[in-house]
Amino acid sequence: MRLYGIPSEDRAEEITENIKEGEWVSQDLKEGIKELLSSEEAKNKFKELIQQVRKWKEEMSTLTQYTVFIFIDNSQNPNAIKIYDTSSLGCGTNLIPERWRIYRKELEGEFGDN
Repeated sequence: MRLYGIPSEDRAEEITENIKEGEWVSQDLKEGIKELLSSEEAKNKFKELIQQVRKWKEEMSTLTQYTVFIFIDNSQNPNAIKIYDTSSLGCGTNLIPERWRIYRKELEGEFGDN
């Protein structure tokens, strides 16, 4: 699955409104937390993570406003979202592993176990 970087947190916040009804999964890969969410909970979780990215950019003078932490498969109809944290910086072109995933439950085998 191909995901596209969203360089603006404002744009990412607009995309939250495109999250459709259904069951969603949220994963924090660093903490080993996985939870099932409603679409409204998925929107709120995504907004919370967007705020975290904003906070990093405000607090860390080494980050530019165009540093990309948020990746989405489709901005009009998002099904899969990955959010990286600051530990991914300095890895060149390789941003693995991401910190958080939010995705539609039906993608569990394809996206959730990567």
